[in-house]
Formats: sequence, C-alpha cells, structure tokens
Amino acid sequence: MGFKKMGKLAPAALLAFAGVCTDAMAAVSVSVDGSSGVMPVSPYLYGRNIYCNGNSGDINDVATTLTEKEETNLETYRQAGIRYLRMNNGNNATKHNWRKNLTSHPDYYNNVYEHNWDISAKKVLDNLPGVDAMYAFQLTGYVASSTDYNFADWDYKQAHGKNAPQSLNLAGGGEVDDSGNLVKAGNSALYLEKWPADSTAKILTHWKDELKYDMDRLKYWSMDNEMELWAGTHDDLPLDFPDNSTVAPERMVNNYVAVAKAAKGLYPDVKLTGPVVANEWSWCNIRYDNNSEGKAVTSYIKTSDKKYCWLEYFIKRLGEEQKTSNIQLLDVFDLHWYPTEKDYESWINWHRVFYDTSYVYPGGNGIRCANISTDEYCDWNTDKGIGYRTYIFKRVDDWMKKYLGKDYKYTFGFTETDFVADMDAMTRAVVYASFMGTFMDHGVEIFTPWTWREGMYEVVHLFSRYGKEFRVNSPSSLDSLVSAYTTENGAGDSMTVILVNRAESSTQSVDLSIANFEVDNGNYTTLTLSGISGETFVSHENNALKSGTVSVQSKKASLTLPAKSITAVLLKSSKPKTIALPPQVAVNTNLLFRENGSWFVDNTAGNVKRVEIFNSLGQRVYSLQNLAKGAIRLQTEGLTAGRYLVRVLGTSGISVQKVIGLR
Repeated sequence: MGFKKMGKLAPAALLAFAGVCTDAMAAVSVSVDGSSGVMPVSPYLYGRNIYCNGNSGDINDVATTLTEKEETNLETYRQAGIRYLRMNNGNNATKHNWRKNLTSHPDYYNNVYEHNWDISAKKVLDNLPGVDAMYAFQLTGYVASSTDYNFADWDYKQAHGKNAPQSLNLAGGGEVDDSGNLVKAGNSALYLEKWPADSTAKILTHWKDELKYDMDRLKYWSMDNEMELWAGTHDDLPLDFPDNSTVAPERMVNNYVAVAKAAKGLYPDVKLTGPVVANEWSWCNIRYDNNSEGKAVTSYIKTSDKKYCWLEYFIKRLGEEQKTSNIQLLDVFDLHWYPTEKDYESWINWHRVFYDTSYVYPGGNGIRCANISTDEYCDWNTDKGIGYRTYIFKRVDDWMKKYLGKDYKYTFGFTETDFVADMDAMTRAVVYASFMGTFMDHGVEIFTPWTWREGMYEVVHLFSRYGKEFRVNSPSSLDSLVSAYTTENGAGDSMTVILVNRAESSTQSVDLSIANFEVDNGNYTTLTLSGISGETFVSHENNALKSGTVSVQSKKASLTLPAKSITAVLLKSSKPKTIALPPQVAVNTNLLFRENGSWFVDNTAGNVKRVEIFNSLGQRVYSLQNLAKGAIRLQTEGLTAGRYLVRVLGTSGISVQKVIGLR
C-alpha cells in the first residue's frame, strides 16, 4: 500500500488556523483522477462500538424482545448508514463465558454479570440488514463462572456516594474500609474458571452449526482486548507478570497463537484482529509487576540479545509461529489510541499520526521506544520538547514486511478512540472526517470509535450514504489545510468528492479539476456540513446538511468552503466507464448474466466464493456463499424492483456490477 507524505503546515495554513484573513491566498487546487489509485472502500469504516450491557445498553443483551429504546437506536444506525458494530464491550470481553453468558468487569469490582452474546448477535442479524458485527475471543485462560460471590456494590455506593472507587478487587470475598482502601482482595478462584483455547474458539461452531447464524456477517473476531495491560486491568487473574522479562509477553503470544489456531481450525474463513493494543504508550511498552517495589510499571521487552518495542516483538514472534504452523494467524492489525491534546491545531492533525512520516506528533512518547538500541532505552533526544514522528501504521507495515514477508495479506483496523469532549461538535466532525478520509486513502478496513459524541452521526451519514464503493486519487495542493477524499461507484457513472476545510475561522477557495470521469457541463448538488452545535442528526432526511449547487464546465469547478466545514460534491456522468481495478482486485466481469427473467452467476470454474447484493442505500439484502459448480440462480424474488449492486467475490478478487430491475 502507498503512504501519503505531508509536510508541516505552510505559513498560509498557519494563518488560516489562527483566524487571520487569507483572502489573498491562492485557491487550493484539487485534482481528481477517476482512474488513478482505485481501491475498494471498506464498509467497515462506517462503524462504532456498541454497549451491550443489559437494560442500560445500546442493545439489550439479556432480553430477546426489542425495547422501545433499542428500536430507536437501531433505526438511528440504519438512517446514519452505520455498517459495522464492535459488540464485545472492550474489557468486558476478556473474561466473557459464552457458555454461561457471564462476564466479569474490572471497573466494577470484578463482579460477574449476565451478558448474552447469542442475543445481541441475533438482534443485529435480524434487524440490521447490511450491518456486520465483531465479538472477541478470550486469551487469558480464565473466564467468569458464577455470580454467587459478587461484592455488594449497590449497598456500598449508597453508603459512600457515586464517587466511591469501583476498580478494587472485591468480588470473591474482598473487603474495603470506609475510606475506600482495600483491606483484603477477593479470591478470583471463586468466580473464575479455566478457559483453554478450544473453549473460547468453540463459540464459532455454536453459532455456525447450532444456532445457524450467518457467519459471513460475524466473520471478524477481536483477539481479546489490550492484553499488554492485563497486569493492571485484570490484576485479579492468577497470572504472573514479572518485571522486565519475556515471560509475560511470551505468555501473551503463546495464548494468542493457541486461540488463533483453534479458531482457524474450526472455521477457516474467520478473520482475526489483533493485538488490539491499548494506546500510544502501550504500542511499545507492556505492563509488568515490579515485584521489588511492589507496584506496576510499563516498559519495553528485553530478550537475551535485544530490546524490543512491544508491537515489533509481537509481529516478530507471530512470524516465527506462522513459519512452523503454515496458518495465517492475523488478518487485521488492530490498534487503539486515545489522544488527549486540548488545542485545535493538535486536533486537526491527529489523522496524520497513522501514515505521515514527516508529522511531529506532540503526544508521541511511547513510540520513542520503537527503535531501542542494545545499550540505551528510548530516543528521548530527537525533537525533544516537541513530540515525535509517529506514523504508526507505516511502522507496523514495515515490521510486517520484515517478519512476515512483503506478500503477506492483511489490513488495518482502528477499533477504539475518543474525539474528546472538549471539542465542539463541528470541530469533532472535521476531525472525524479527516480520520475517515485518511483511512479510505490507505485501505484501512475497520474503524469503530469507542465514544460516540455529537457531530459524529452527521459525518458517518455523509460518507456512508453519499460516498461510493471505490476510492480514487484526489491530491490537494495544500493538504494540511484542505483535503479531498473522492469515491466512485462500480458502474462508473457517479462520483462524490468530499472536501474538508480545517481552517478554524476562514473560508477557503478551491479549484477542482476532474480527469478520467466524463462529467457533463452543468450544475451539480453540493452538501455542506458547517457551524453545527450539539446533536443535529435525526435521520437521512432530517439532519444538518445544507444543499447547494456548483457549476462544472469543461470538467472544472470552483468552490468556496466555509471555515471548519465538510462539503460533498455529487457528480454524475452520462458516459459511464468500467472501473479499472488493480489486478489483484478485478475478476471476470461476465460472471453475472440474465436468462428467462432470472439472474445467474457463472460458477462453472468453481472460482466464486460469495455473491452479495446491495440496495441503493448500500445495505446488503442478499448473500450467497459455498456455491456449487455451474450456473447458480440468484433467488431474488423477495426483492423489490429497483437499482442494485451485485458484488461477486472470487478466488482472484472482486467484481461489482450495477443491475436495474433486479428481482
């Protein structure tokens, strides 16, 4: 994959961010090329985390009947164009027992609660067509077993107020004094049981063979959650995390590999996401027990001959394990990151942390341990007091090529972050859109922010409902200030250019030119998001998008973007063209044909793995897999007449074809 380089902000951009009048600035040039840089846009970018914790959750996972609150939530997801849900509740997943439908949460005294993944998964499958979900495998070797030894948390909070400490290890007979100090830790053996690799993986056969769930919609599984923090977040576990040794990281890798092998053995099509690492510091450092001082510390990894950043060590060991097993043990490299900066300039540059090799990120601290010498700890001298060049996904890609080979096929996921509460809704929208566009440009597969805040539904709605299936190149002459993120549909007759103006208080002129897309002269619709405050999204028809027009002449247009705004330009072509996909993506486009009023897929060669049909809203309404050889009829009688996209996934790639009147 390619990596986009951006330099430090140009002086003109700094003036714009400072709110100084920039009328004399030359217009930003955006050059769209409909045949360059074509790659599929993953629908899983339009995702979020969902809390499934009984009656208080976004989706109730203890009752099978939908509540009024759930009905409202599900309708909002549909209206906004949410396409992916991470359902495992983060730390709640680590000790989840799918057989007993129980889990133990470290932030609530380790008390054990009911969490029924069977219920929440079925609600998604039954009520959200076109939406897929992610759950998690447990890697520690222990899960919740009983609710009989819970700490009386309700009585304690009533007596000591809502601010009473909640993270003490009190389940299992623990004791606490009136000041909130731990007197005696609980005995985890009373509420936990051993849980080997085959136990955690067998939820796949439970869902696939017993409950008959559509596993194509439940294909991606998180490999636990933030295991490099287990020594702190799950310190009730009977595990040893000795200070500065390879014992703890080796246990993590070995547990990961055992579960990965078990899962792939039961369901070869499962997609594993890991290592699900917690935050910037934890990308390179894991948490240990400092036994000599009686406290927990975080540090790099020592081996007999070298010191390693945690992510490099994990990738190195994964490469070694794959060479002996010949099993792909990782499909999506998944990270978390919770930036905490409080200033506007940091916020609107956060998206540059992933790939931009020139950007000095002020919060770049843990990544200083990415290149540890034999004699020294981390690089605390380079850009001292300023930050560090982070480019975390680029670094990971380099390590993956080094240890697993340049032809190793994997993607990236970013499954937890928080666009902080300090932001106003419009700033958050601009930041979120910058992440979304950056991930589209680099082929990232999964994006599910942890905290959902005001302004975010507006952004995912704009990208998901108005964006198209394939990303194309659209470089900007001043990308640090104004970025363009462009998508084109599979039929080659529709294009959306999304322009993000990050200037805090000044408008920006843009000259747009279009190549390799035959847009006719005329006026075209624009949709602009600017100046929002609070939660403005209600539905696809009722939201803060402001409709306008732009004139296109000779495939050129000029626009003025409001300060701190997102503008989509919706273009059409009367001369559709075939999308020129990269060789590894394109397949035979003649596989789909019509005969005697029915649609068929030609699988004579046995190369078709799956067929999917999407409606005009981008919702998947039909799926067929495990096709026999021959001409296979698509049973589409239940579909209403209209426009659909049919996606055929073959062993060599993907074909997308627009169909009118399918049913």
